Amino acid sequence: MLTPEIKTNLILKEIGIKRYSYRTNQPKSEEKNLNYFQKGLILTLLDKPFENFVDEQQNLIRAIVGSTKLDNGNEYFTSFCFQSKKDLKDKISNSLNIELTIIFGSELEGIGISKEIKAPSINQLVNSNDLKKNLWKEIKENLNI
Repeated sequence: MLTPEIKTNLILKEIGIKRYSYRTNQPKSEEKNLNYFQKGLILTLLDKPFENFVDEQQNLIRAIVGSTKLDNGNEYFTSFCFQSKKDLKDKISNSLNIELTIIFGSELEGIGISKEIKAPSINQLVNSNDLKKNLWKEIKENLNI
């Protein structure tokens, strides 16, 4: 006795439709995406695009950058792809004038383009005053404020 699934497969096969198809082996791309926000001489590397943060989180990022007193200038936020740390370093150092880099909640480790601070994610900072205090201490130490 034929089950409905077998009957369906036979009918589809007779009219030339494959029910299942093999996946093609896509070459694994090593490209990673980087999101950043820059104002003045301060660059922040983010775990998602700046425009995807809610207003409270965007205001926190602006306040952190503003606390450095190096935020004179226009705001820039964008995303770009990179394949290696060298590629990332070249893209950032060739196009941006940076005094301090703050890496928020990303797995990126030291890039070597300026003074760097590894900070918790923006979501964690919004909810914890202790994390904000620790970040402010690191900013003061790195910029001699």
